[in-house]
Amino acid sequence: MPQMTEPSPPVPAHRSWPLASEAEDRPDLREYARILSERRNVVAGTLAVVVATTLLASILVTPQYRATTVLQIERQGPDILTFKDVVGVDPASYQDFYQTQYKILQSRSVLRKTAERLDLLNRPEFATRKGSPAERLMNWARGLLGHRQEPEDPLEPAFEFLEDGLSVDPVRNSHLVRVSFTDRDPRLAADVANALAASYIEFQLESRYSTTATASDFLTKQVSRLQAEIAALERQLQDYSRKAEILALSDGTQDISERALADLNQQLVQARGRLALAEARLEALRRTPPDGLQEVLNSPLVVKLKADQAEVERRFSQMAERFKADWPALQQLREELDQARRRLETETETIARRVRGVAESEVARARAEVARLERQVEGQKQEVQRVNLAAIEHGKLQAEIASRRKVLEDLVARQSQTETSEQLRDTATSNIRIVDPAEVPKEPASPKKKLNVLLATILGLTTGVGFAFLFDYLDNTVRTEQDIARHAPGLALLGHVPLHEPLRAVEGDKEAAEEPSSPVALASHLEPRSAVAEAFKNLRTSLLLASPERPPRHVLVTSCEPGDGKSTVTLNLGIVLAQMGRKVAVVDGDLRRPRVHRMLGLGNGAGLTTYLTGNAVFEEVLRESAIPNLWAVPSGPVPPNPSELLDSPRLEALLDRLDREGRFDHVLFDATPVLQVADAVILASRMDATILVVRAAVTSRTSLAQGISRLRQSKARVAGAVLNAVSEKAGYYYYRYYRSSRYYRTEGEEADEAAGAARPRKSRRARALRA
Repeated sequence: MPQMTEPSPPVPAHRSWPLASEAEDRPDLREYARILSERRNVVAGTLAVVVATTLLASILVTPQYRATTVLQIERQGPDILTFKDVVGVDPASYQDFYQTQYKILQSRSVLRKTAERLDLLNRPEFATRKGSPAERLMNWARGLLGHRQEPEDPLEPAFEFLEDGLSVDPVRNSHLVRVSFTDRDPRLAADVANALAASYIEFQLESRYSTTATASDFLTKQVSRLQAEIAALERQLQDYSRKAEILALSDGTQDISERALADLNQQLVQARGRLALAEARLEALRRTPPDGLQEVLNSPLVVKLKADQAEVERRFSQMAERFKADWPALQQLREELDQARRRLETETETIARRVRGVAESEVARARAEVARLERQVEGQKQEVQRVNLAAIEHGKLQAEIASRRKVLEDLVARQSQTETSEQLRDTATSNIRIVDPAEVPKEPASPKKKLNVLLATILGLTTGVGFAFLFDYLDNTVRTEQDIARHAPGLALLGHVPLHEPLRAVEGDKEAAEEPSSPVALASHLEPRSAVAEAFKNLRTSLLLASPERPPRHVLVTSCEPGDGKSTVTLNLGIVLAQMGRKVAVVDGDLRRPRVHRMLGLGNGAGLTTYLTGNAVFEEVLRESAIPNLWAVPSGPVPPNPSELLDSPRLEALLDRLDREGRFDHVLFDATPVLQVADAVILASRMDATILVVRAAVTSRTSLAQGISRLRQSKARVAGAVLNAVSEKAGYYYYRYYRSSRYYRTEGEEADEAAGAARPRKSRRARALRA
């Protein structure tokens, strides 16, 4: 038997979603489109449910009307008086002030005033109102259980009503506030909004002026107390001054002593500065070489001596170039040069000593001045301390009296201001005013049906798309070629077979013995130009090219699970091989649930089981079908031991005989599912090639992995897999019946087509079935 090529090394199986190509890591947008196309019912259903629910809720809900009053809240009231009021505002707490006002607007105190202003409990719109069904049910249950209690405050229902409908919204970058109330009664909503604004203004006025009256009473008591304390302190000051005899301190002696001390300190600081400068100059003169001093450099005598020395050096240099060193004239010039240098050095040292002596004299004089001033400062300090000690107690009494007088003056002034401010109560001036009173709304604020439907559409689409991707992620079935590559590494894909209704196989314990042959079972024969036939022709090409040495002769077709369509694939593959002029035998190796004989309309009295048990020879069980070049071997009666029969030497002998005789170019075996029983594994080990049928959206990934694992463990030569029943919606097939084009038809085909056009297709199919 020819050896099949070894599969490529396995790659790790993993689940990556959305799908991405092996060569690239970025998502494939076409895969997204495929998922959405396959799951469009989920998207549409979710969209319909969300939109319908939202629309129904919008229709059934009670319309709510919103009335709004616009208030202007200033941090300060009208500037009628120049002085500050008792209830003021901290300039640094801008945000805190307005947040406080918003909370006051929603406080129980303001709500109480509003309910009393409207007489809400006796108002028909509120008194006759019933709660929601849920509230009434809860109240009924509480009353039934005896847990229902009457509220302590009779206005509690009004508070709950006002709190539920009230909303306070500040206008950004302004001092305006929208006070809104929402209710099903538009007139009541407008009345409540206006009453809330009026109650808030009234509350603010009462708070301000009640605080002012309280402050005025407090200030009156404090003024009387301070006046009595100041009178007592003044008497105490007079007694102390008389006993201590410090009357002379009032003429300014204390100030003169301090000014004298300040002047001495200033002179001392200046003297120390001069001393520091003199010492620094002396130190600089000592560090500077004599010839570097400024006085030396500016001395006319030094300048003249330097010029004479330079002249002698010039003459000496000129003569030294012409005469030798022992020349008398040259020696005389050398002596003159040495004398000039000594005179210059002597004069320089003399000037330097004179300058340093002057600097030392200045340092000594500055030090003497600093010592004298320090003695004077110490004496003046003692004088100042003496004066201060005598005036300390006197000053304490004076300061305390002055402080009390200042407080008394402030209190008297503030008392006058509060009395004046309290008189403004009747003017009703406030820092709050109504800009726009609430009007009766004409249109409901909610529900907004158009907006709700729009948002529901967006939400429904988003949720539906999310569900589509979630269901696809949770889907454990094989759907695409990528799924096969991931979960069965190294398994080649021989082809795809599009979904052809009805493409069904035997499921459960139901057998289709009574059913007539399904059109898809003979689709390659009845409709040779259909998409299904083209798919099986592609499968034929892939199978013939699976082995480059010799096309496989004995081919096993199996599946992972029942219902994957292996019998249909086996029969159609035999048909398209027979159409090439090759002799093909289809053997029904499924000895448990045979189907081939029903598809071809043959009897099943004798077959493979009768041959394997020795009750018939091969020629007796071989049947010629109505399809040219196609023979079939039915399964025969269902035996009690199918696995033992298939593993018998007679089957091996039959395969050897077929190889020796060369009667058939291909022998196709239809086997049981590989995961159900061992029949397929036994047959696969004796075949030239094994084809695994995978039904799209039915076969699970686990079954695929287990099935290919069992086949490889049995040393079967797995040619590849066939993805069966692939929906054209998945985007894998775009057959346009190319063979029907005049560019692809031969003369014989055109003649056949012309002859076929004269009679209905149904008649042709019926005659083929009868044949």
